[in-house]
Parts: sequence; C-alpha cells; structure tokens
Amino acid sequence: MLSHINENQQPQMVDISEKSVSDRRAVAEALVELPPVFQAYREGEELFLKKGPVLQTAIIAGTMAVKRTAAAIPFCHPLPITSCRFETHIDSLESGLRIRLRCEVKTRDRTGVEMESLHGVTIAALTIYDMCKALSPQIGIREVRLLAKSGGKKTLGQYPLFGLVLTGGQSQRMGQDKALLDYYGQPHAQYLYNLLAQYCEQVFLSARTNQWQGTPLADLPTLPDTLPQIGPIAGLLTALRAYPEVNWFVVACDLPYLTAETLAPLLHHYREDVVATCYHHPQEGFPEPLCAIYTPQALPVFEAAYAEEIYCPVKILQRSPCQCITPPQPTITANINTPEEYLEALHHVRRP
Repeated sequence: MLSHINENQQPQMVDISEKSVSDRRAVAEALVELPPVFQAYREGEELFLKKGPVLQTAIIAGTMAVKRTAAAIPFCHPLPITSCRFETHIDSLESGLRIRLRCEVKTRDRTGVEMESLHGVTIAALTIYDMCKALSPQIGIREVRLLAKSGGKKTLGQYPLFGLVLTGGQSQRMGQDKALLDYYGQPHAQYLYNLLAQYCEQVFLSARTNQWQGTPLADLPTLPDTLPQIGPIAGLLTALRAYPEVNWFVVACDLPYLTAETLAPLLHHYREDVVATCYHHPQEGFPEPLCAIYTPQALPVFEAAYAEEIYCPVKILQRSPCQCITPPQPTITANINTPEEYLEALHHVRRP
C-alpha cells in the first residue's frame, strides 16, 4: 500500500515517528533563460532592473519559500530548517542569458528536505520571471531538478551515492552486446544495476542514444552519452555533468566477477578527499577506472582532460589523487571482450 494512502483509501501524511533523527541535506537546481535584451542590464553576477536587483530578490523569495514548504505541499512535514543557502551564476550565450540557481537546504530531523530545496529554487526562478516579464515574455524556466540529497540510508560522507553501469561500448570483438550477456541468469547490465542498487540512491545505465530500445534493458533508467564516441570517458563525464554533487559508483558491463563481496572493499575504504577510490590492476599496478567510486572532485579533472583530448581514464587517474586498494581477488577487474573469454568466464561464475 502507498504510504500516503491509508487502509480506507484516504490520503494521509506519512508517519515518520519511528525514523531516527539525523542530519539531512538536499540541493536543487533550476535554469532560467532570458533573451538578449537582458544583456544590457547585467552588472557582474546581478541584473538591475527598475524593480530592483533581480537575483537578490529571488534569493529572498526562495528562502521564504523554503520555510513555508509545508504550507504549500499538502503532505510535507514542517521541519526546522538549520541552513538555507542559494548560489547563482549567469552565463552569456548567443541566445541571451542563462541563470543557474541552486538551493541547498539542511535540517536535523526524521525526514529529508528535498521538497524544501525544490520549492525554494522554483519560487526563486518564478521570482526572476516576475521581475523580468515586463521587458520580455520570452523567458524560460528549465530543468528544475534535485541534484543531491543526503542523510538517509544510502549516503557516503557529504554526498549521496549514485550508481552508473557503463554500457555504451560497441562490443565489436564480442560480436554481440556485452551488456546483454548472461552470467547470472539475466542480462549482465541488469545484474550490475541490481547489484549497485543495494548501495546507491539511484542507478543509471550509461548508453548511446536509444541503444536499449526494444531490449530487456529498455525500462532501466539511462543517461544517454552527450559526447562523441570517445570510450568510457563519454559516459563518465556525462554522469559527472548531469549530477555534479554526488559520488558515482561506476562499473563497466564487461566485468563478470563483480559481487557484493568483491565491491565491499571499495565502500569500506572510500575517501571523499580524493578524485576516486579504485582497485589497482593486480599485474600492472595502474588504477582501474571502471570499477571505482568517483567524488565530485572528478568533474573538473575529467573536464580538463577532455579539453586536452586525453580520453584514457587510466591516464587521467594516474595523474590525479586517488585511493588505490588491493582487490580481494585478482579476477575482479578482468574484463571480457571475446566469445572465448566469455565461455571461460562462464565456468568461473556462480549462477543463482
């Protein structure tokens, strides 16, 4: 039964009395797009119109909205807000201006503040619209979304943990898509998705656009690569850009020996003051980038590498601060690329 519906099929507020009190944090984002006429009113990181400073007013309105979320959303619990902070940034584009709003909310209570951060950033965006509409109605509010949340069960350090299964390769040597190979009674990408879901708040497949349409993987959440076919860095950078304030537990779909036991050391030794926590290759000693936990610090590192046309994730990690640990089994990072290797791997994995 849905938690917002009681036994009489009537709506109700969720009972959180049995939940434990903990520090909770959420970050939401919205984009506001303004036409070129507003370029003339920009002064640094502010827009000054006759109504006043646009972004400062939006921050005040958004903060007020955060504190009144429970009055606007019927089943939200009133929460004691311990912190509310806005960040704003203006980009100049050929099409005009793009304002990026972020709202971070914190509390210490029995439930999270996702709705508070989303409500705050939405009202801030609407306030920008209200202050600017007299100059032009061609204003767009885009991509209101939750960027990060922490304080529940599935959080590492300051940031929540998301999962990413890299499936966007061409699988040319295998002759069939490696993500669909069956080691454990299901497509391997599905197996890895379920494995990461034990630890991660959200899990995505990284894939080419429409890659899984008409396949058993079609219903799984997917992050389509936004970069050209340059190897796994395309999927990694797409994920880091899409959700910059989360930790990413990344695995490749051609690793057949991953289990809860073999992933546990990464979670145990994870550090948030480095770019990534990963296994080192048992023979060569280099960091294994396709079975690793990446922190938000990875985004500027991978952006810089992409700008320098360095597309090899091993080389990127070799020049970055990483926590490299010894894999509990040497086969963990063994990737499977040919039909012969697939048949050999089948003899070693355990089917349920």
